[in-house]
Order: sequence, then C-alpha cells, then structure tokens
Amino acid sequence: MILAAHQPNFMPWIGYFHKMSRADKFVLADDVQYTTQSFINRTRIKTAHEKQWLTVPVLTKKQGCQKINEVRIDTSRNWQKKHWKTLVVNYSSAPYFDQYADFFEQIYQQEWQFLVDLNVALIDFLRQELAITTSLFPSSQIALDLTSSTERIIGLAKELGCDEYLSGSGGSQDYLDEKQFQEAGICLKYNQFQHPVYTQQFGNCVSGLSVIDLLFNQGAEVGQYYINPSHVVLESLDWQL
Repeated sequence: MILAAHQPNFMPWIGYFHKMSRADKFVLADDVQYTTQSFINRTRIKTAHEKQWLTVPVLTKKQGCQKINEVRIDTSRNWQKKHWKTLVVNYSSAPYFDQYADFFEQIYQQEWQFLVDLNVALIDFLRQELAITTSLFPSSQIALDLTSSTERIIGLAKELGCDEYLSGSGGSQDYLDEKQFQEAGICLKYNQFQHPVYTQQFGNCVSGLSVIDLLFNQGAEVGQYYINPSHVVLESLDWQL
C-alpha cells in the first residue's frame, strides 16, 4: 500500500493531485504548523496580466504558533465576493467554466470559520472531479507523538498499513532520512511530475496554477488524463489539448 501526504492547501495545483492519484492513502497534514505566505491559504490563477494570487485572509496577529487546523478565516474581510468576481471575470469565457460555476458560487456564499474546512471541502470536490479514488486521512485524527518529519511519516505509514511512501520531488530530500525509512521497512520513492501544456485563456500556457484552471479550460475528462493517463481514453484528445 502506498502512502502520500501533504498539507491541505487552498485549491492546489495539478501536481498535488498527480501525487494523490498514485497513492492508496493520502494524509492531509492538518496538525502541522501553519506558515504564512504559503499555498495553505492562497493559490494562483491566470489573468490577462499573467498570474494572480487568490488569497484567503486569515487571523494570525497575536495568535502565536498555530496548527493548520486552528487557523481561522478573517470573516471581517469580503474575500468571498472578491474571489468569485475574479473567477468570473477571468474564466467566464473558458469552455467548461459554466459546469463548475454553481459549485464555486455556493462555496463562496458559505460563511467559513476555519481555513482547513474550506480547503478540505475544495480538495475533496476536485479529487472527485479528477476521478481520484485515493482515501483521505486528516493527520489530526491519527494519534502520534513523534517529532521529526521522517519519524512522523514512518509512524503514519505503519498506522495506516502502508509499506511505501511517495514523497514530492521538491525539497523533501533535504529533510527525509532515507536510512530511517530503510530500517523501518518503508520503501521511499519520489513522485515525478511533468507539467502539461494545454490551451488556456490569455495566450500561452502558464504552469503552476490551481488545478481549477485546467478544469475550467479543458474539463474533467482531460484533467483526469493528465492526472492519470493510464485510466482515461480520450477520443477527442487531438483537438482538446
């Protein structure tokens, strides 16, 4: 059984779901320390002026060190209306935007108190649209008293009955102790992801955007192909990509 894990980011990019699709179980690390200026409360979309951040305002002043699942959204800010207007302005002409408009409008009409609840709701919806059947497990619901990243991941793998851990290919090699994985009998592998080039609004393809850009422009079927091409056959692939 393969385990992967990541913080519950806000409307993550394609690579997040690519890694998730290759695991049997995926841990949403919601009880680790929240970091500002990260993808936990923001994501990027494409506009006529290239990339733009969509940021969920959160309460951090006088809060001290917070775990992700403790972070509250700043409800005094009218961020929902701003987000929704930004999506409509930049994606209303995208071929598949109308298929998702009702869902996102409803998301932005809700009064969210905790960032993690918003993020997990979006991740779960996007996971289903991409036909990912991987089971999700919040780390806060798995009792582990371990400090180092390596020990924690090994503990999660054992607790969930997994014998392989799929890590991201970014900076993970800097903090994961491969020898400890070997000694614990957990096979450590690194996910390899090549960002697809696809037709977007406003010119050439820009990488690193939220996966909603792919869904709005290409639809769920093409999105599923890019996430796991072995599971999807596209008769119209030649004109959609």
